Amino acid sequence: MTTPDLAALIGENAALRDILAIAGPETTLRILQQVGIDFSSVQTRLTPALAACDWASIRAETHVLMSVAGTIGATRLQKLAQDTNAAAHARAIPQIETLAPDLLAELAHMIATIASHLPPQEAAG
Repeated sequence: MTTPDLAALIGENAALRDILAIAGPETTLRILQQVGIDFSSVQTRLTPALAACDWASIRAETHVLMSVAGTIGATRLQKLAQDTNAAAHARAIPQIETLAPDLLAELAHMIATIASHLPPQEAAG
């Protein structure tokens, strides 16, 4: 297994840096792969849920995002997920329409960023 280049990914992210420092090189790769898989799975389910205002699915998927994003210190993604989750609880279509593009863009950015820091064969899954 090749150790990914983490400096650009982590930056000032103390939460992720600390997790990966404890994990060691092989586990670091697995953690990043799993975060990428989790984010991609959420993206696959959340995109149509947002378009259909499927409140239960939006709440479930944003709950996963809040947890994973919070764990790795992705604060912008976590905040967007929290706001979208609250809008889904309120069944607030205008808020969902406002939040969805930013949430999906940030999620796509995180997926691409993680993939770009994994060796090509590892990013592919």
